[in-house]
Amino acid sequence: MKKCFGKILLPVIACFLTGDALGRASEPVRLFVKEVPLKVLGKEVTVIAIEQGDGTQGYSPEKDDGFHVEVVNQLKVPTSLHWHGLILPSLMDGVPFVTQNPIAPGKSFRYDFPLKQSGTYWMHSHYGLQEQLYNSAPLIIWTPEERAKADRQVVVMLSDFSFTPPEQILKGLKDGMQTPNMKKDPPRKKSESSNSGKMSGSMGDSSPAEVIAQKWDDQKQRLVRTVLRAPEAEIDVRYDVLLANRRTLDDPEIISVRAGESVLLRLIAASSSQNFYVDTGALEAEILAVDGKAVRPIKGNFFQLGVAQRLDLKVIIPKEGGAYPILAQGEGTKLLCGVVLSTEGASVPKVSRTASVSTAALDNTQEKRLRALNPLSDHPMDGTLSAALGGNMATYVWTINGAAYPNRKSLDIRSGERVGIAFTISTSMGHPMHLHGHDFQVVEIDGEKISGALRDTLMVPPGSKMTVAFDADNAGIWPLHCHLLYHLDSGMFTVVKYDGADTKFWQPAAQAKAFAPSN
Repeated sequence: MKKCFGKILLPVIACFLTGDALGRASEPVRLFVKEVPLKVLGKEVTVIAIEQGDGTQGYSPEKDDGFHVEVVNQLKVPTSLHWHGLILPSLMDGVPFVTQNPIAPGKSFRYDFPLKQSGTYWMHSHYGLQEQLYNSAPLIIWTPEERAKADRQVVVMLSDFSFTPPEQILKGLKDGMQTPNMKKDPPRKKSESSNSGKMSGSMGDSSPAEVIAQKWDDQKQRLVRTVLRAPEAEIDVRYDVLLANRRTLDDPEIISVRAGESVLLRLIAASSSQNFYVDTGALEAEILAVDGKAVRPIKGNFFQLGVAQRLDLKVIIPKEGGAYPILAQGEGTKLLCGVVLSTEGASVPKVSRTASVSTAALDNTQEKRLRALNPLSDHPMDGTLSAALGGNMATYVWTINGAAYPNRKSLDIRSGERVGIAFTISTSMGHPMHLHGHDFQVVEIDGEKISGALRDTLMVPPGSKMTVAFDADNAGIWPLHCHLLYHLDSGMFTVVKYDGADTKFWQPAAQAKAFAPSN
């Protein structure tokens, strides 16, 4: 805060109101959004990074200090940064054409607000297809309680990578064309429906195959890996490789650990389209939190993680030491990425970039067993909004309640209500649905009422019906959208709008123009 030297009351009050009383700090952390080189499979490519001046990726504030950031756009195109999962003022949410204007090249934007949460979050661009170019970074919010969770803490960002530019991937999806990034199928006419992965289709048409899936071991009370005969997961983009902390398994990050110590893995699915199964191998793990919110611990060594979700896993390094790969396999693929936890002198094994077997789709095996440690208060819902998730086979258009964004439709609520959102799905691909500005609780899965996890991103599997509840206590206009980037960009986006919300930045037509393929 600036020093106040006023000799009368008015100047003193004015000074305080321009400082911390408004949630502003005189010295914000500057985050530079810029192009950087990255070597992938021996080829040097250009991607985007969000770095502080000393090269630190992202931002890790103390909760009590609040959030004080200046985003500086060093790209040649506009950008924006969204603080994924944070409960914050609407106009600080970082969504262009909804809560602010884009940040122009060479310009900056200041974000200041108090922090209400702690734990594992992340930041990413909400402008065009920049997420696919790695415009993302960790956002870990610290408290003494967070630091006390384990002897050592490790952040692992999982991402998908393609040598094909994202605009070209999207054009191929919309044209129904085969590209190296799509599942291989016989050619089809544009009028034909398909389960090829270029678009979701009707349920149950894929032929069963040997696939990896997750199951609950009732005897041992843990989540484990299994192999069964079932359809492969439907996906619409095939990536060249998966990365963990921007590295492939040809040269993974080796994280030094000590025998006998506890390690908290803060896993972030910072991918554009790829959901994951996480395998801790020989290390038994405990889920401590999902999406930054504490849950009752669940043990296992095989876990599900949807796009944009986070998973805090605690492991104990055996007393004999050793090297322990932590692997993530892409849903519907054989692709692997990961890191290796290794004690001093241990022999680090060579790990392939591909598994021998593909995977089934993510399902509700894990979600049905998660229970919030701090659930919502016991209160009936004042109303339930419908969110029917659908897609058009021929034109690669994705919808919520039959409408593709941009449009002026909204899901309207009032402050003080307990609001439900009932998700239904008519596509054979699952959708990770993210609501900005709120934590919600999973309260019903396929007709079973539960006191499930608190989240900000819900994986809605094919054929499932899921209901979440939240308290309408953060007035504004808030995006609700699928976090599969190409689905979001092709229409699966809407807004939840409070009565009387400030909508001066909500410009769907401007978004349509800015994100048009020619731009």
